[in-house]
Formats: sequence, structure tokens, C-alpha cells
Amino acid sequence: MTINIKSKIGWELLLLIFVILSIASFPDIEKQQWRNLLVPSVVFVFVLLMCLSIRYRIDHQYLYIVNSVFGTEKINVNAIYKIEKTWNMLSAPAPGIFGRVEIYYNNSSIVIAPKDFSELKSELLKINPKITVKE
Repeated sequence: MTINIKSKIGWELLLLIFVILSIASFPDIEKQQWRNLLVPSVVFVFVLLMCLSIRYRIDHQYLYIVNSVFGTEKINVNAIYKIEKTWNMLSAPAPGIFGRVEIYYNNSSIVIAPKDFSELKSELLKINPKITVKE
């Protein structure tokens, strides 16, 4: 049985990127040089699609972090020893600023942004009750 957990889309992050691209493109908008807006528009659409494509899945043994652009990260749930909420802003498959969760496993960690932290936590604990949870 596979459990799908939605990622939390950080619209505030997308708005920030949009504002930055708009400010950078303002001279071209003023001069009505519409062709020059092609690159910033493509960049924004790419970022939007990247954010919308992030998904998390849990089966009986693995946590899959699926991103259509960068592939799938497969983490053995029995190797996870700690999960905690974080403000870590490092680049991660977490399409938002708020609601980030850092998952520690083996000698590594990854930051994700599940829409429902309690669902992620309970599903992981069903498979590996030894996981330490820090909220």
C-alpha cells in the first residue's frame, strides 16, 4: 500500500520570485519590449512547474521524494532516525518557506515541506517507531 503526501506549496516564495523578475523586467515593460520578457517568463513558469511537481510517497519500506525535474530520492524508512520541523532555507525539494521538515537518515539529511506534517509523521512511525520526532 502506497500513501501519497502532498507537498506544501509556498505561494509566498512564488510571489517573491515573481516580484523580483518583474522588477528586473520593468525597463523592458516600460519600453514595451515584449520579446525581452520571454526569458523571465520562461524562468517563472519553470520554477512554478518545479514546485507543483514535488510529491512525497511512502510505501511499506521507503519514502520517495518525487520531483519531475531532478528525479526521485528513495530513502529507507528504517534508516531514518529523526524528523524535526526546521527553518533551514537550504535548497531542497520543499517548495515553500514555511512548514519545512528535516529528515535525518544514515549520514545525511533532506528538507521537505509536507502539507500535513502529522500525516507524514504517523505514516513514518508506523513503519519505524524508533524515529525521534521534534516539533
